[in-house]
Amino acid sequence: MEQTLHSLLADMRAREGRAEEMVSASALRGADLHRIRQFNRLLVLNYIREHGPLARVMLAQRLGLSRTTVSSIVDALLREGLVREGHLLDATPRGGRRAILVHFNTDAGRILGLDVGRTHVKMILTNLAPEIVAQRALPFDTGRGPEECLRLLVAEVRRFLEEQGVGWQELLGIGLGIPGPLSPDLHRLSSPPHMPGWENLDLWQRLQAEFPCPLYIDNDANMGALGESRCGAGRGVGQMAYIKVGTGIGGGLIIDGRIYRGHTGSAGELGHLSIDENGPPCVCGNRGCLETLAGARAIVADACRGESLRRKLEGAGQDATFPEPALAARAADGTVDIADVIEAARQGDAASMAAIERAGERLGLALAGLVNLLNPAAIVLDGGVARAGELLLTPLRRVAATVSLPAAWKGTQILPSALEGNAIALGSVLTVLDAAFSLPASAFLAAP
Repeated sequence: MEQTLHSLLADMRAREGRAEEMVSASALRGADLHRIRQFNRLLVLNYIREHGPLARVMLAQRLGLSRTTVSSIVDALLREGLVREGHLLDATPRGGRRAILVHFNTDAGRILGLDVGRTHVKMILTNLAPEIVAQRALPFDTGRGPEECLRLLVAEVRRFLEEQGVGWQELLGIGLGIPGPLSPDLHRLSSPPHMPGWENLDLWQRLQAEFPCPLYIDNDANMGALGESRCGAGRGVGQMAYIKVGTGIGGGLIIDGRIYRGHTGSAGELGHLSIDENGPPCVCGNRGCLETLAGARAIVADACRGESLRRKLEGAGQDATFPEPALAARAADGTVDIADVIEAARQGDAASMAAIERAGERLGLALAGLVNLLNPAAIVLDGGVARAGELLLTPLRRVAATVSLPAAWKGTQILPSALEGNAIALGSVLTVLDAAFSLPASAFLAAP
């Protein structure tokens, strides 16, 4: 497998080194013969990966390349182990030999996807399909600072790969999603909330020194948006928003099928949209940010104290003593988390149900602004709070539909994640695949 991945890794590094040169058609036409061959090789490989299995003659026809060129490239890819041949295409009515189909070899390498949250790390190992072949989750606390956290992360990654019997030479790359904005080069964290000591840390440099394979980092919500748009609830949707609601609230935006980053790369910070100027102070310096009112910590505190339940009963003219919140007795020792609140709500605890409902209403108000501004076809919710399902989604959709402009809301879907908590890690894997297989726009000049 090491030799199989060698050519892919070489292609990745070469494209990174000369990306500016290969963007325009004029640069491609002026390239030397070796570079044209390398370009055509990637074109053929990528087409097999996305549209295979198919016969060599079909490849030549669809890519506008000669049969000799395609056959030579496929022979080389077979030797490298990136493709394989098998099964026969039925003969045409006019007769002739049955063509052998060329398949992409999804087991030519492995990719590691990391979802590094403020309180957890999720690791998935995939083939090149990408299909998950192994996964692990463990607690994590970014509040302990980068030194301790990065030592733990590196050790756990090494342990995970060793247990799976995967060596570094078998990895095409590692993708990593992490909360908070990043610098334009996607190397440094930029004022990440709830992460003391991480400001301006060159995360890429620190980890690349420990991981002897290509490393790609992005904001976790961007990775989640990529995962859901390619493999999850937003598949086939060109205009989509991914909203992660957990300890914090973040958003990733897909516009015309691509991640939208904004001017400085911080697009999607929905959690710091102020929806109550008299609300509680936020770590960002503002008051009444969505994160302080509808994030996991706010919901837990509300469920334990029964604030939204009291507000709801008083609004209905019920001044009698309301029921004791089921989680009130545990609130003092600080062991209640959002999973406990969701479970209590499902068991009928009125305070927990009211807390989740109120959070859903506040999220719906914020998402109505998003609908009016960007008019996405789909909004996908993920994260620990989103595990509440319809307890959260029903009030959220109700408020979003009421507050959004009818023209903007028409046809908009608000959906739960379809990737079972793997959206960010899977988006991280897809980032590596894009680096390995993506073609500059000029590639399609060769296609009919």
